[in-house]
Amino acid sequence: MKWGALKELGILIAIFLLVWGGFSYYDYEEFKNPFSISAENEAELSKLMTEYLMTDFEVIQNRSLDSSLQIITNRLLSNLDSAQYEYKFHLIDNPDVNAFTALNGNIYIFSGLIEEVSSADELALILAHEIGHAENRHVVEKLVKTIGIEVLFSIITGGDPVLISELSKLTISTSFDRLNEEEADDFALRLAFDSQINPRRLAQFFLKMKAKHQSDLHEKLKFLSTHPLGNDRIKKSSDFLLPDDFNEKPIPLDWEMVKAYLD
Repeated sequence: MKWGALKELGILIAIFLLVWGGFSYYDYEEFKNPFSISAENEAELSKLMTEYLMTDFEVIQNRSLDSSLQIITNRLLSNLDSAQYEYKFHLIDNPDVNAFTALNGNIYIFSGLIEEVSSADELALILAHEIGHAENRHVVEKLVKTIGIEVLFSIITGGDPVLISELSKLTISTSFDRLNEEEADDFALRLAFDSQINPRRLAQFFLKMKAKHQSDLHEKLKFLSTHPLGNDRIKKSSDFLLPDDFNEKPIPLDWEMVKAYLD
């Protein structure tokens, strides 16, 4: 009887050690969130994807454009309480009206978007939305949900160029779900407000685009293919409550001159 009790106690201790070891092995944040990977793994995966994208895209090398973009992004990032990433903004020579967020704080901006927006403030609002996707780690969540965490780890460890290519295409082409878009919108509107940019300008941009490209909106504005636009999203921006003492501070850039740098 005494031996049986000791045996049962030994089994309980072994189970406890196994459970304790399991919790010690997993990063708690990842264990809590099944759609997460560690920052180290995301950085490694991002490195592989960035190398692929930079061979597929034509990056614009223009100091004046880079300086203009830095003025916009500095306004936003200086009003971000604590950034999860060291953001890198890439200007791409592509006529599509688009911008998208990749892994590890990499944000890509197409020249077609520069041509289409009317001011630095409009572009800032779109970039604030992309930063919102990054800060909420929506890209990681989207990839894990779509292809599974096992496939992501196999890409990290194997570096298969075919898989990296497909993963990069998936990042560009697959849309976020409605909750992700709402979170990114809320983030962008608040960041714009904190940056003394009128959040209502986001709605103005989308309404302008809908009026201008009514017949081929989704073809012309690739941004809508990956960021589905509903009237509720336009309304959220247009109805954003601004206090009477709100002091809008336009970003001091001559936008016609900025667009001329593309030529």
